[in-house]
Amino acid sequence: MRYPVVVHNIEYAGFGAIAPDLPHCHCHAETLDATLQKMAETIFQRLEDLHEAGESPPPGGDIDMLRKNPAYAGGIWAMIDVDHELPAPDSNP
Repeated sequence: MRYPVVVHNIEYAGFGAIAPDLPHCHCHAETLDATLQKMAETIFQRLEDLHEAGESPPPGGDIDMLRKNPAYAGGIWAMIDVDHELPAPDSNP
C-alpha cells in the first residue's frame, strides 16, 4: 500500500514527516533519509494498530490534491510503499 508523506525541514532540529491520510502518523529524525525510513516504520505500525482494532486502513490519497493544502506548503513530498499484508488479529484475550 502506498501513502503520500510530506516532510518539512525543521530549522536546527532535523526533519518532521506526516502521512496526511493516516491520523496520528508522524515522526521526526535528524536526516531526510532517516526520516523517510522512520516514516515507513511508523506507517507500518499505524496499519498494524488499525488492523488489530478491526479497522480497515484508509487508501492513500492523491498527492496532487494534498499539495494544495496550505498546511503542507513548503514540504517535500514522497510516496512510502509498505507491505499491507498483516496477520489476522489474535482472537484469544
